[in-house]
Amino acid sequence: MNNTGFSKQIEITPILGWVLSDDELVIRARSLLRWKIRYNSIHVEAEKGHVTLLGQVDSSSDRDAAEQIIRKLSGVVGITNRIYALPKAVGHKRIKAFSNPQGIPP
Repeated sequence: MNNTGFSKQIEITPILGWVLSDDELVIRARSLLRWKIRYNSIHVEAEKGHVTLLGQVDSSSDRDAAEQIIRKLSGVVGITNRIYALPKAVGHKRIKAFSNPQGIPP
């Protein structure tokens, strides 16, 4: 299953009613993403505990990992994952340009 261009929204019920401020959620989420998957390119927004992830990563596994990491963060009540996974590069054949196509030296 390839989720490279889709946006998912997941709602999570807060445990014990403890909710962090949106600013604190953003700070913690950014820190976790930088530490766990080494991406500074993911933009994080939060509103009333709902976190939105935006940006691009190299693979769908990094995209999924970012979501899983933030899902476990205390205070998060929902996630929208708008991270775009770059498509895998298709192998390119190199074509040599010859000034003499017959390969005969001048």
